[in-house]
Amino acid sequence: MISLKRGAAGFTIVKISCICAVLLLTSSPAFAHDFWVTVPQSENKVFRADIGYGHDFPRSEPIPEDRIHLFAPLRLVTPDDVITLDQVGENYAYQKKLDLKKGSYMVLGLCRSSIWSKGPGGWAQKDRIQRPEATIVREAILCTKTVFNIEGATDNKLITAPAGQRLEIVPMVNPSNVKVGSKFPLTVLYDGEPVKTTSVTATFAGFADRNYQAFQGETDLKGQIDIIPLKPGCWIAKTKHVLKHPDQARADEFVLVATLTFNIPAEK
Repeated sequence: MISLKRGAAGFTIVKISCICAVLLLTSSPAFAHDFWVTVPQSENKVFRADIGYGHDFPRSEPIPEDRIHLFAPLRLVTPDDVITLDQVGENYAYQKKLDLKKGSYMVLGLCRSSIWSKGPGGWAQKDRIQRPEATIVREAILCTKTVFNIEGATDNKLITAPAGQRLEIVPMVNPSNVKVGSKFPLTVLYDGEPVKTTSVTATFAGFADRNYQAFQGETDLKGQIDIIPLKPGCWIAKTKHVLKHPDQARADEFVLVATLTFNIPAEK
């Protein structure tokens, strides 16, 4: 398991032993785009991962300049380390000179806290102190993760280990071991604790109707849910968690959204 400690500067490694967000039911601009991570094929021993922030999963597109500051650099989690990737080229693209061997890995993404208020004239990035006439004020954090395998790896240890995101969808098995039409068990965690009876949706690349999902359900009392992927390929699972804001003078709600992207293999 990899253990990460959250601090003012982000996550740092505490210890290592055994060891891919998103619009969900809200009209706030903070959620007007889906948020995900994909891992294109690496070339010349350069590992690459891309942020997706838009409406056409899994295709990436440039992030609006007025929001790029909200996105933390992507981080690659290996069985031995957490590696911060470098932003190179398009503002959604990250990479590192690495020669990854056969194995299972994950990449973590974060859209940092932002506050949005709705009032006369629509939405604005202002809190209630700045905009006392607002009808609703939300602070939002978006977390995303992708899990992937190189050369057909099927390892469960890293894939099933919580990475320490504020809101996180954790696979309970490696998706490479999941067959089309069978159950893919997941756990939803908030600050490391299970989130009970919360909605989880999932859909696959190419699903055309954004008003519907290929799968929808609720976690049980242990924060667990079984997604049933009905076709192979790239999938995205999504959830959100809403809390009363701790500083009611600034905002009404604290909203976290998390996504997980993964691949279901085609039957041989």
